[in-house]
Amino acid sequence: MSDKHPHIYEPTTAITDYIICILSFIFGWITLSIQDSHFHQLWGTSFILIGIGALFGGTSHGFGPKISELSNAIIWRLTLIFVASTAIVLAMSPTLFFISGRGVNIIYGIGSLLLITFYNKSRTQTSFSSVVTFYLPLMMISLIGFILVFVFFGLTGALFIAIGLVVSLVASWVQVAKISLHKHFNYNDLFHVIQLLGIYLMYRGGIEIRPF
Repeated sequence: MSDKHPHIYEPTTAITDYIICILSFIFGWITLSIQDSHFHQLWGTSFILIGIGALFGGTSHGFGPKISELSNAIIWRLTLIFVASTAIVLAMSPTLFFISGRGVNIIYGIGSLLLITFYNKSRTQTSFSSVVTFYLPLMMISLIGFILVFVFFGLTGALFIAIGLVVSLVASWVQVAKISLHKHFNYNDLFHVIQLLGIYLMYRGGIEIRPF
């Protein structure tokens, strides 16, 4: 435990995680309020998942050393699972523009299998790099999907989402490369700040897409 921060172990990381949590819940609530739209229900769910993952992540970074080892391990695993769940939902979302009926059920089935696969993986691999290798390909699928939505349907909202995904990928690169601006503002903190911009762009894009 740091003598300088006896109450919060990594204050900046925890606070930026909690900011992501609050904004994601707000964005998710607004998006889910759009009725009779399968896309917005799924898209809004992605923000709720981001928020829950950030809540657990902030708690682990901020208070992990102060709670029991078992509790911290559970919180951290939940963080990884919700990050993985978010990536799965993001990858599923653009497919709704191209498929319907039984095709949608198949996509949900594939998403469920991916989540089960990741859960089994997380039982032995608990580093954040393990979830990064899982969600990056799914983020790329989502990016390509929304680019195709923009190209074929001309939806400006899809372009906003694609830009937001690119920003989020840049944020992930910053974290993996461990690029820090200051000893009190490390790569996790910079990752969170850049990710906030990406989340906003994705929310803005989703709101602009017509309900369907």
